[in-house]
Amino acid sequence: MKTTFLALALGLVATAATAQTTANFSLTCKEGDGRSSQKQFCETRDLTMASPGTATLTIDGRANGGITVHGYDGTEVKVRAKVSAWARSAEVAQKTAQGISISTKGNKLRAEGSENGWAVSYEVFVPRHTALNLKTINGGIHIDHVSADIAFDAVNGGISLDEVGGNVKGNTTNGGLSITLAGEKWTGAGLDVSTTNGGITWNLPKNYSAKFYTSTNMGGINGALPVTKTGMMSKEIAANLGSGGATVRAVTTNGGITVRQ
Repeated sequence: MKTTFLALALGLVATAATAQTTANFSLTCKEGDGRSSQKQFCETRDLTMASPGTATLTIDGRANGGITVHGYDGTEVKVRAKVSAWARSAEVAQKTAQGISISTKGNKLRAEGSENGWAVSYEVFVPRHTALNLKTINGGIHIDHVSADIAFDAVNGGISLDEVGGNVKGNTTNGGLSITLAGEKWTGAGLDVSTTNGGITWNLPKNYSAKFYTSTNMGGINGALPVTKTGMMSKEIAANLGSGGATVRAVTTNGGITVRQ
């Protein structure tokens, strides 16, 4: 299925969530989602999963679907799935959507459908120390207020990391990285993320402590920290912030970098 839902998916990563004690979903069906040349059908489904405990929660966005994960104070995993389908008629689109099943077996969240022309995006609330493995093809990924082992991989989609911690590793091929750190230092093993084609935006507290590294092969760097030129085009910042600590690293091949404090 080649249809790309980038507008839908990137919309999921555009707004950072505040820390929450309860699961208050914001994912809804909106006019204009999908392909304007075809009829669309959209519905949301709310699910509850048991906490995976020390196991990893895997979320697969499939060909078209974004993923948003919020850490919260609950003990269960709360899921809202936005199911969208498109076809030449509204009736066929609705039938396609109704034929989509969402599996939660084995701590894995994944949609299945026998027809073409559909997408499922997720908004998920997890206990704050839930390990995550997130995958999308045409969809963005947003994670906030989770401190755990986190791995992600996206092909076409932006990445937003807001007040996360733990051991965080991931990559997107076509999409920007937005990283907002909080507190006085990184809690956990560190951050190591990258993009091939996309810019990076860092938001750092003024008195933050970490081993900080960011670089670009083709692009500029804007910010108060000193920039070193390492080649014909490559630029990097490597700095011990405050009293040092865990390494926080984000690099891009083709894209500019902004560092805000």
